Amino acid sequence: MPEVRTLSRLWRGRAKLPASLRRRPALLAAMVLVASLTASLAAPARAQSSDAMASRPMSYPARSMRLIVPFPAGGVADAVARLLAERLSARLGVAVEVDNRPGAAGTTAGDVVAKASSDGHTLLFHQANMLIQPGLEPVPYDVVRDFTPVGRVATMPLFLVIDGRLPMQTPQQWNTAVRSNPSAYSYGYGQPGSPAHLYAEYAVRGLANGVPLVAAKGENAVVQEILAGRISACFCSFAAVQSHLRNAGPGGGPAGLKLLAVTGMTRSPLAPQVPTLQEAGLEGYAAAAWYGVMAPAKTPRAIVARLAYELDGVTGEREVRARLMAAGLTPVRDSPEAFATAIRSESIQWQVILRQASHGGEP
Repeated sequence: MPEVRTLSRLWRGRAKLPASLRRRPALLAAMVLVASLTASLAAPARAQSSDAMASRPMSYPARSMRLIVPFPAGGVADAVARLLAERLSARLGVAVEVDNRPGAAGTTAGDVVAKASSDGHTLLFHQANMLIQPGLEPVPYDVVRDFTPVGRVATMPLFLVIDGRLPMQTPQQWNTAVRSNPSAYSYGYGQPGSPAHLYAEYAVRGLANGVPLVAAKGENAVVQEILAGRISACFCSFAAVQSHLRNAGPGGGPAGLKLLAVTGMTRSPLAPQVPTLQEAGLEGYAAAAWYGVMAPAKTPRAIVARLAYELDGVTGEREVRARLMAAGLTPVRDSPEAFATAIRSESIQWQVILRQASHGGEP
């Protein structure tokens, strides 16, 4: 069946989006909708009949807006959310307030938005973890059914990082060494259920004796454990390891950390000389860690188009892009259609990884 083959290729990171779903045509369509909405808002009311009154266009935004964030104040994710809120407020002409709702692995914030009015005044700023969580425990919403994607703003490439004192120089050498002597190596992770955790689980699937997986109190703690020689490797963000690299590439220095490869479908502009795991012949690492904006389900298309247009404008700003890259993120200029496609395909990828990791599937 062609659908099954397409899903399989998406999981392996080898399928491309159809031309109709690529970013620019979708954004062009969004701009047309926005222009239509703007023109209708500016047009004077001419008809006085009840039918004309009933069909009068909405005024959006009509009041201040809330951006619900599933992270506590402080940290990279909260800083990105506040940057977006500031820029969107300037573009939309109303206050956009950040409302931090941490707890329950992000499901508290998601539930607030899933149950909010679909008038476009309550939005969700979330990360790729929301596609993973339903495979770990029951959640009070369905990601596809209860939200309308607006756009991703950034991806956070995860690098396969190892202790610089180890002799391996390539991901193939690392993989061979780990599978030859599993008990001699370990992976660390900072947040249970995160992409970094799942990729570590996935990397050691199928090993009879297993490779120790060590939980630490955050990504920076993982890095410190590697530097101290107590953990061998991790899937970490560039921001967490950058200051400990002599060179941002394979063989990053004998006393620091080495970047062997990066997850995702393409190399990262943060370290373009580092190959993807897919390039190294290791498949299943195509799903990305991202930050994105969603609205409640059934939000009118014109409102979603307006939001997508303004969000694209924000991520196109030179200062915003510089600040995102300084935080170890890759800016994304996205569309609702592209984001929706990514959600569907990556949900499948993460569930496959969850099943293989939890059942010890063969590589």
